Amino acid sequence: MTKIIVDVTELRNYISKHAQLSGIQRVMVMLIEALAAHYPKDKLWLGYCGDDASDYRMLPYSFLAPQGAADLQKLAHVLDAAPTSAPRPSLEGYAKKPAKRIIHTVLRDLNAKIGNEDHFRKRNLTIEEWRASNPSHARHKPIFETQAASKVCEPGDWVILLDAGWLDPSWNVAKNWRDDLREKGVKIALMVHDLIQMQNPEYISGTDPMRFYKWLLSTLQSTDLYLANSQATAKDLHVFLASHEAERDVAVLPLAQEALPRVSAPRVRTKTDIPAPYAALATSWDLNENIRALLKWPFVLCVGTMEARKNLWALAQVWDQLRAEPGVQLPKLVFAGRKGWLNADFEAFMQATGRLGGWIEVCESPTDQELDFLYRHCLFTATPSFYEGWGLPIGEGLSYGKTGVVSQTSSMPEVGGNLVEYFDPHDLSSIKAACLKLISDSEHRGLLEAKIAKATMRSWDDVGRDLLKLVA
Repeated sequence: MTKIIVDVTELRNYISKHAQLSGIQRVMVMLIEALAAHYPKDKLWLGYCGDDASDYRMLPYSFLAPQGAADLQKLAHVLDAAPTSAPRPSLEGYAKKPAKRIIHTVLRDLNAKIGNEDHFRKRNLTIEEWRASNPSHARHKPIFETQAASKVCEPGDWVILLDAGWLDPSWNVAKNWRDDLREKGVKIALMVHDLIQMQNPEYISGTDPMRFYKWLLSTLQSTDLYLANSQATAKDLHVFLASHEAERDVAVLPLAQEALPRVSAPRVRTKTDIPAPYAALATSWDLNENIRALLKWPFVLCVGTMEARKNLWALAQVWDQLRAEPGVQLPKLVFAGRKGWLNADFEAFMQATGRLGGWIEVCESPTDQELDFLYRHCLFTATPSFYEGWGLPIGEGLSYGKTGVVSQTSSMPEVGGNLVEYFDPHDLSSIKAACLKLISDSEHRGLLEAKIAKATMRSWDDVGRDLLKLVA
């Protein structure tokens, strides 16, 4: 049977620096898990570029058992890429509580010293994994042995590149692992998430736009199948191919409209379950107090890396106008995401206005548990981006039953369908009208929520099945 190798070169680099997943990285992890659910695990592999451009290493997916790729700590250890700044496994809930993190670290160390395996088993962990996660524990070789792709791959196998491939320096080397594998009859499928770097370089920092263009041009020599995450991206990709007189197969693989991976219920140390009147306590007692405090006033949620393309400045300007609108019961506006680039106008506005006197809150680099909480409790979501390859937060919001205000450009109408309110992201009056409609017209918002409740959402399982139809 065909082996499927999911390239994790840049995912490995990403998780060595970040403790939380972002857009493309989340797509990768969810697709790996979807593939594992429907494909023999002994035929599913992870691969990454090693010490040089021709050194491609592989590990079987089975090394991730039983947690799977969705367990970021486990994935980091399997790939020998544990971030030094990230919380150690089972301490994720104390990432922003240094005193408690130190106490529980000492507690884990003591239990490891006396060999108390039950202590770690209750936390889905082993003593060996805990010891290996110690940042001061020097390793001369990876915890999990890799194999050379040249010795494992066979003709007809597929390597699937789902990541930000232009960041992998090996593509710019004349003779690299892609060439070696294709000479062995291995096929390569490449997902293109968007072409924003080429089409709108004004939203991208440094020389990345030209680097992206050269990378995409180089893929014409090594790609058997292009995957586009939306019809809009496929259209942009066809324009690129035509402009270079290149004929290649392009398959559209729409992404999911699914909630975040199930967040484990907090462990409440009581002998009985918390009764219904105090349900909020059961779901929020261990959250960051600033996140929990957002419930004191209704809020609209805007999720995504805080960068120029996301058009945050315009949305903040609209909120400034709305707070002066007579008779409007204005909710707060919450921005949740990692700090990005070319966002000086937004940051200056926040500083000059004191975050609009408190009408705007910023939740930087939220955990999955915090983001899950924000989705569940927001009034609706907002996605004012100029351009998206797909638009994960739109679909995530829908999966929580929440409608949204959404840009009517690029792929976003494919995600939101007829379940959200659209606007022109280049027109403040258009953005304002859409926001005002959902804020002031609760009946209209309720009708959209009712339609969402009856709609069938696309799951990661659906995406994985469709991907297997293309490469298995």
